[in-house]
Amino acid sequence: MPNKRPFKLRAFISVYMTITSIIIAISGIILYIAPPGRIAHWSYWAMLGLTKDEWQGIHIIFTFIIIVASVLHIIYNWKLLISYLSNKVSGTRSLRKELTLSVVAILLIFVGTYYHVPPFSYVLDFGEAITDSWSEEATEPPMPHAEEFTVAEISAQLNLKTKSVMQKLNKSGFPVSDSTETLIALAEKYDVVPSDIYSIINSEKSSTNIQIKSNPISSYSQSSGYGRKSISEVFEEQKLTWEEGVKLLKKNGIEVSEDEKLKDIATRNKKLPVDIINALK
Repeated sequence: MPNKRPFKLRAFISVYMTITSIIIAISGIILYIAPPGRIAHWSYWAMLGLTKDEWQGIHIIFTFIIIVASVLHIIYNWKLLISYLSNKVSGTRSLRKELTLSVVAILLIFVGTYYHVPPFSYVLDFGEAITDSWSEEATEPPMPHAEEFTVAEISAQLNLKTKSVMQKLNKSGFPVSDSTETLIALAEKYDVVPSDIYSIINSEKSSTNIQIKSNPISSYSQSSGYGRKSISEVFEEQKLTWEEGVKLLKKNGIEVSEDEKLKDIATRNKKLPVDIINALK
């Protein structure tokens, strides 16, 4: 009877790391082209049957797994690795040059990405452009994390009576027994997306011809995705000259000295992009 082939840990780790790397690459590409979280959550965006949150979970877990596998790989091949590096350092000049260039290349990529310089900035900007392309009036939530609002809270935001909203939902085939139920909970219960539930509630507002009451967060829908725009683009959309825009921002304690992205200005001034937009109105 032939002997069973012994289990080879080194081969297992190598194959395991290869497959894990492929999964990380796929999930990374999908997250690269995925819409912003606000849109993904509002419309239950999915690719290959998985939502953005699920892809993020897979990406994170497999990243940790490959880190553990890499550590095991280094431990298992420690002597070979030390011997290899020693030969590179003490070997010929060309080998030392290859090792040095490898380290320099990695540092350049890291620094170039951090400081957002070409060609690394092109890759980042292209990803942001894809992300921005998902933003349309029909896909934007009416307010931040709208899917987590309860029926009572949404009713209050639309200046509607909670009871009439619940009756509207019941007539539309989405019975609500408790006004503290969130839109996302109702969406999961009835296998629809949060925006579908909101559309029914919002139709109640239209039918009663009641206007949404004034609220600071109502400006959110107008400024969603603005963080990636330059301040000069924002000034142009607000029909302001550079001097007028800078003066308005300075009046509100926001300093702008050059044409930067809105999110960078907001971060430096410890504010949100929507705060910058509101300061210009």
